[in-house]
Amino acid sequence: MLGFSSAMILGVPIGIAITGWLGWQAIFIILGLLSLGMAFIIHRFLPRMSGDMPASFRQQFKVLGSTVIVSLLVLTFFRESGNSVLLTYLTTFINDILHLNAAAISLLMLGYGILGALAAKLGGSGADRWGTKRIIVLSLILHAAALILLPLFSGSIITECLLIAIVMFSMFMGGPALQTHFIQQAPGSSSLVLSLNTSMIHLGLAAGAGSGGMLISQTSTVLYNPWLAGIVVVLGLGTAVLSFSLGNRRAPQTL
Repeated sequence: MLGFSSAMILGVPIGIAITGWLGWQAIFIILGLLSLGMAFIIHRFLPRMSGDMPASFRQQFKVLGSTVIVSLLVLTFFRESGNSVLLTYLTTFINDILHLNAAAISLLMLGYGILGALAAKLGGSGADRWGTKRIIVLSLILHAAALILLPLFSGSIITECLLIAIVMFSMFMGGPALQTHFIQQAPGSSSLVLSLNTSMIHLGLAAGAGSGGMLISQTSTVLYNPWLAGIVVVLGLGTAVLSFSLGNRRAPQTL
């Protein structure tokens, strides 16, 4: 989540600026060159460390046999799908619905990125203080509510920007709490569980981007993407409640 926050803070505004200056093709050339440079730096300077023991198929199957873990993975899928339905097309949404130019979008993204970094920190500290379940449920409620309200206030730039800010804040606030909750449910297999969670994040992002694109092709507008995103996040909220009720019936396992 912090890595994604960093991308929001610096990458998105810089990317929009470069696109306006050199064209979108230049983004891929610059990213390729930067990736080659980072690969060399990592190979040259990153110290070698021994990794964890490879997880056997039996260990992986045992993790997937836990209804609590599986429900949390489904929660991750719904949560990230809902994020991706809107965020993949967020620049288009701001441009087409709010009619802001590239410079304004860059500044707005910079502000959202900073807000996301603060929200991630608050989410982590809040999970330690009030518990992961409360932070997760609160973040999902705020997230879904803001998404559902977005298309209703398309005529007000200030309201729309504030609602998008709530979406960003709730999204980043819930991430650290969810990962902490994963670790609490499987303390003996945290690396394996978090790796499975990362896979579900990418699957959710792909599913959300695809479904968001199909909705745009059917409606010829990005205005309704927040409603689809809100529905998916509500499904995530229901999955969270189910997962927590299952977790209350059994103690955390060492898988």
